[in-house]
Amino acid sequence: MDGAATRTYLRKRTAIRTKPMRLALALILLTCLPAFAQDAVGRVNLGGYHSRSMCSGTLIRPDLVLTAAHCVANAEDGYAHPIKDMVFVAGWNGEGHAGAARAASVEVHPLAFAQGRLDIAHDMALIVLQESLDVPGLPIGSAAPQGPFTIMGYRGSRSHRLSVDTGCVGNSLGPLLRVACAVEQGLSGGPVVYGEGDAQRVVAVVVGRLPGAGLAVPVDSWLRRAIAQSR
Repeated sequence: MDGAATRTYLRKRTAIRTKPMRLALALILLTCLPAFAQDAVGRVNLGGYHSRSMCSGTLIRPDLVLTAAHCVANAEDGYAHPIKDMVFVAGWNGEGHAGAARAASVEVHPLAFAQGRLDIAHDMALIVLQESLDVPGLPIGSAAPQGPFTIMGYRGSRSHRLSVDTGCVGNSLGPLLRVACAVEQGLSGGPVVYGEGDAQRVVAVVVGRLPGAGLAVPVDSWLRRAIAQSR
């Protein structure tokens, strides 16, 4: 996203959810969070536009959404959820959204269910939308595991407002990234973002939780190839 495109897209409609003692830091850091980045994050509704069954996801291209594999398929056996009921709603804020479209197809990481059950180390999937949204995507990239990172998504406890946790430090946990910000149901599939302003990029996908922390799958070579081949 170049500077000119960012300036034409500025919007302010994000709710912040941070722990009280980190609120001042979060407010400072949010000023570096472009509105297009917030609108690129949305709800992955699994039962139509008004379903309560949902995950989070990120537009990485106007017609392509990055989310967790367990959001689009059964974690026990890899059986895919019905695509006809799958809808991505970008930038949902409880009253409106930046764009919405149904899923046209889904591509799950080939190693996510290679052994039958979900392998959390490869818990990633791409949703191709039936139509492109008028929302710039967030690019993917990489970063050192220490961060700091920003986690965005739709918590089950406040599913109609985007949650943004900033200043989350990280560390490697085997093939996964542990991010020291609490996550809950609904945030699965949401982005772990590194950088500020136009340098922001999605470096991992939220897939699980530990006490007081989230687990995420870092961007890998499969994801890069799948995005390139889907053009």
